[in-house]
Amino acid sequence: MAIELSEEQKIKHREKKMAVAVLYEAKVKDDEIIRILQKFCDIDNGEAMDILRNEKIIEAPSRKLTQFLLLEKGFSADDTDRFIHKYVKRKLASNTELCKLPPEKLYNEIQKNIEQK
Repeated sequence: MAIELSEEQKIKHREKKMAVAVLYEAKVKDDEIIRILQKFCDIDNGEAMDILRNEKIIEAPSRKLTQFLLLEKGFSADDTDRFIHKYVKRKLASNTELCKLPPEKLYNEIQKNIEQK
């Protein structure tokens, strides 16, 4: 029973993240996203804000960079996934200013960091 509940919780969390991604991409204002999450997903303000913050700082920039890597840099889908998961998400989480960069500059910044290691 606990395993089923855990799996159900994971599914609900993914659904909340997807809802935030859709609303954020549609340029819905942050306070409205929070209100919608609270009303339709039955979550508190703190959880709603955490999901939105994660979307703004990590997920949305990662999606934009994914498109850039696939369409502009010619990366394969597998190479793009590896790059995003190995370098990008961690770097975005540790330096929130990077989320403000356009995809090309974000890529260059992360490449510089990789080359310095």
